[in-house]
Amino acid sequence: MEFIDILYQVEAPLATITLNRPEIKNAFTLPMLESMGKALRQAADDPLVKVICITGAGGSFCSGGNVKDMAAGRLQSWEMKRYLWEHVQRIPLLFEDVDKPVIAAIDGVAFGGGFDLALACDFRFAADRAAFCSTFVRIGLAPGDGGAYFLPRMFGRSKALDILLTGRVIRMSEASDLGLVDRVVASDVLLPEVRKYAGEIAQWSLPAIRAIKRAVNQGEKSDLRHHLDYVSSQLALLSEMPEHLEAVSKLVAARKSDV
Repeated sequence: MEFIDILYQVEAPLATITLNRPEIKNAFTLPMLESMGKALRQAADDPLVKVICITGAGGSFCSGGNVKDMAAGRLQSWEMKRYLWEHVQRIPLLFEDVDKPVIAAIDGVAFGGGFDLALACDFRFAADRAAFCSTFVRIGLAPGDGGAYFLPRMFGRSKALDILLTGRVIRMSEASDLGLVDRVVASDVLLPEVRKYAGEIAQWSLPAIRAIKRAVNQGEKSDLRHHLDYVSSQLALLSEMPEHLEAVSKLVAARKSDV
């Protein structure tokens, strides 16, 4: 499968999608967004892949939308709506649909739509030189890729509004204090740290991993009664899976040997 403006690599159990326009700090292009969608669907369908990583080339994560297109008037009115709905916004929706964990490996800037992209991931691992900014207010816009959805759920209304309305740059010390990032490491060990963590997840069965991500997604939008009903149905299915039967058999055998 051909990919444009991204690199796609599988080193099982990890699939890595690298935004690859370093000369513009990996700002979104239409071919990049289309390729990201293809790569996410391919990773979702690959039984060898248990974890997905999103990162950027050249010391930047992603600087968001292409401001030159906006300045040229190519993203106005319904063109802006179509650009967002048909291209940019499909990515966080795919993250939700792809029931495998998605880790953002963030080096350098994660600004604008790149900040929203990082927020949409399940985990955020960052280099100590990474920086975040919701730049939309600076150019008279609002977050278009989920920032106003994800931030209040992470930090509450007032802190989310503080980040969104000031348009200030969040350096790593503050990002770590806020809990915006899950792990901070040196730039040269960022991807090895992601691979190590992916291995910690991937030691467990893929059906269980997928069911857990689905359960968390469903639980965020449900009351307790409906969530428990949903989870009981998932467990009914998981209880018949060979991975479950093999695991409990090994556990019973191990306990017998300890007696």
